[in-house]
Amino acid sequence: MLKVAGIEFKDPFIISSGIVPLVDKFMNKICEKYSPSAITMKTLTLNALEPHKPPTVIKLSNGCYMNAIGLGNPGIDSLGGFQVKSDCNLILSIGGNSVGEIKKVVERFEELKTTNKALREKVKMIELNLSSPNRKGYGESTSKFTLDITKEVSSVTSLPVFVKLGPWDNTVELAGKALEGGAKGITLINTLKGLALDREEFKPILSYGTGGISGKCIHQLAVRVIHDVYKEYDTEIIGMGGVFTWEDALELIAVGAKLVGLGTAIIDRGYEVILEIREGFNTYLKEKGLKIEEVIGIGVRK
Repeated sequence: MLKVAGIEFKDPFIISSGIVPLVDKFMNKICEKYSPSAITMKTLTLNALEPHKPPTVIKLSNGCYMNAIGLGNPGIDSLGGFQVKSDCNLILSIGGNSVGEIKKVVERFEELKTTNKALREKVKMIELNLSSPNRKGYGESTSKFTLDITKEVSSVTSLPVFVKLGPWDNTVELAGKALEGGAKGITLINTLKGLALDREEFKPILSYGTGGISGKCIHQLAVRVIHDVYKEYDTEIIGMGGVFTWEDALELIAVGAKLVGLGTAIIDRGYEVILEIREGFNTYLKEKGLKIEEVIGIGVRK
């Protein structure tokens, strides 16, 4: 078992936000078959948001994708009748276009869980999405309010709050603001904004224009950002970014990640990749005679 922000996880491998559809029966199936330590839910806002028009996801190269779904979601009230019964922790991802709206989303969640046992028992953390680059006014646009948002949210929930940030020049500074505001940890990294053009018409391929680059092509960027934040604050980190193998996961853990989110690898190779990465990582620890606690941050301490 692994403790993160006082919460027990079976192992470090979780599913990143936006991968598993917000359907309780499907989540139950994924939990039972692949046993991720947690599923981070699709980012929810106060009111429903329509996703961008297709195309919203394209493959750039082997293991590299770009998407601009635009935080499309059914709104926080969709969790009213949500029932997840399997042995899987849930991390609630929250977004909004202002300090006040994001606080209201969390307040509404707190109201919903008073009458929903599954939400009370299964949702273990709140992740603030202050970094998605794919909808103007949301995500990355709210990162300048990191301190205020984290303070306000932490004042209305007893759940540990993690703040998800992108790979920017000021990420270390913003991580400090999040921790100052009461965050228990940082999630790193979200996608990197990019642009792909149609080579016949020379127009953006994605309907939104720009999109978030994910997968293998941002892995070393994730390693560097996680390293820098861990070195500066020695805080708890959920790491992600191009994890396709157990070696990739080991690299993020060695620079400070306690949990490792799998996202693009699942899109590319299916949910079975969770089992493959877990098996490879556990075999590595056994062969080396190590405990995971000995590996976390070892590449920063050396």
